[in-house]
Amino acid sequence: MERIFRMLQNSFEIQTQGTHKKAMSLITDTVQKLEGNSNVLLLAIYTAFLPFFNAYQALNDAVGLLEGTYKGKTNLFETLIDNMGDKLKDWEGKIRAVFPEDSSTEIEIFPHKRNPFYDGTYEQRLGALRILRDKLLEYTGDHISLVAVQADIAAYYTLCNAARSTQQGKEGNLNDVRSQRETQRVLTMNAYLGIVYGGLLQQFFTDLKRVGDYIDFALLYDLVSEELIVTIESSVANSVSNVLLQDVPVTNTKKFRFIVTGENGNGKVLVYFAAAANEAPADSVVGKALNVGDNRIFTAAELGFVPANSFMNIFNVNGGSITVEVYEIS
Repeated sequence: MERIFRMLQNSFEIQTQGTHKKAMSLITDTVQKLEGNSNVLLLAIYTAFLPFFNAYQALNDAVGLLEGTYKGKTNLFETLIDNMGDKLKDWEGKIRAVFPEDSSTEIEIFPHKRNPFYDGTYEQRLGALRILRDKLLEYTGDHISLVAVQADIAAYYTLCNAARSTQQGKEGNLNDVRSQRETQRVLTMNAYLGIVYGGLLQQFFTDLKRVGDYIDFALLYDLVSEELIVTIESSVANSVSNVLLQDVPVTNTKKFRFIVTGENGNGKVLVYFAAAANEAPADSVVGKALNVGDNRIFTAAELGFVPANSFMNIFNVNGGSITVEVYEIS
């Protein structure tokens, strides 16, 4: 019998089996910590892993869509199709890094350049995306750099198709999308092991504790608990809401999760600690800006906490209907 040694097993994949929520929490936390990093090598890790993250996130969204999470958002399909141009620019660059523009293979992949993705009916543009997904799959076996790109395209197609099914009142093939999501979970966690964990080990092999700055292992091994402190609803621009923390022991390392939702897609809030409740932020305020759709974790120190600043405030920057859920992590 062949023995499989522990060092050859992927703990990230094993610990996230049966729980997409845990997998998304882990990788989202890491991606947000690596994003915009000034260290070129760490930014390279982020860039290499991002397509796997995007593909997995898109399939999670597609499952949620078919399960009714976005019930009533009838314009979602149109929004996704209209935003495809931004995705296409990224895909094109990565594909043409392997097959230069106007080479025979590149012409096979993009015979009509960008036109099919911008012109025609929504169904025709969705069909062009499906064709690109299937065509690129022919080359992933010989070109490993295209695996993540093809996965991202496939996941985006599935998300668009799920939105189309919901828009048209169709039930959709939920089991098939769930199966695709599980396949992508395994692929993404393998990429997390090799690209993220492996890359961080290479960077910090002389100080392994630094790896923990980018991977929250507590999220992986269920060593944390989260409790909702408050849900704040705000619709007035430049208004400040205070988060009551009288039952929460706050230190510099205390962690909080913020989930921002709202009807205003451009909505933004600023979260920070101040010396007084409902104190408007000054120019030198230390805190974090969050957009609608963000689900992020910060320490109190990252939000400007010092003993003199004991009040957590949430500042509605742009107005619009915004909801912020604040969780204590222990």
